[in-house]
Amino acid sequence: MREARTEADPSPCSGRQINLAVWMGVPVAVLVIAGSGRGAGKTAVGCALIAAMPELSWAAVKVTSHRHDVGEELWEELDHGSDKDTGRYLAAGARRAFLISGVSDSQAVELVAEARSQASLCDGLLVESNRISYEMITNQGETAVTIAVLSGEEAEWKPSLRDCAGHVDALVLADGLLTNEFESPFLRKPVFGLSAGEWSVPELVRFVRGRLLLGKG
Repeated sequence: MREARTEADPSPCSGRQINLAVWMGVPVAVLVIAGSGRGAGKTAVGCALIAAMPELSWAAVKVTSHRHDVGEELWEELDHGSDKDTGRYLAAGARRAFLISGVSDSQAVELVAEARSQASLCDGLLVESNRISYEMITNQGETAVTIAVLSGEEAEWKPSLRDCAGHVDALVLADGLLTNEFESPFLRKPVFGLSAGEWSVPELVRFVRGRLLLGKG
């Protein structure tokens, strides 16, 4: 794990545009978490994976199409005790946590890149979004994996979930959801089932760790 944040880190308000992690030759492991809808458990699964993988210094970015009352399109959470999803990421062990809200898909990709630049000492990047595939935000040679968290009735799932089906590497079935309860657009994907109130299992952690830490260390 990298050392704690220092004065040398770019300030969130500095306006720097250079992705220092790439400029310094530091590869970033990218985890994208998609989901079936609000309340599916994307943040809870993300927090569980961050806590289970402290060998990476994490920056977490939540992307939502809904505008939040934070005054900025890219906003950084600084309160580890906040009950917002960004605060939950910090409490789970993320070094930095950001919210991107109320922007187009292309703007969201640009703002993820800006978050990476600001969090230049982090070597793990978690992006919670159905709208962004890891191909849009990774650099050559970086490892990446996408998981989709599914729960609830299939009829209520977001259309954007099916749009991102081709980019998903594994399914996480939350709240006891079973594969025979829906018609999956995700053919031949690994499936990890979670009981109600459970947000990770060792097999899921091993899968994600294996994809992200391939060739590291």
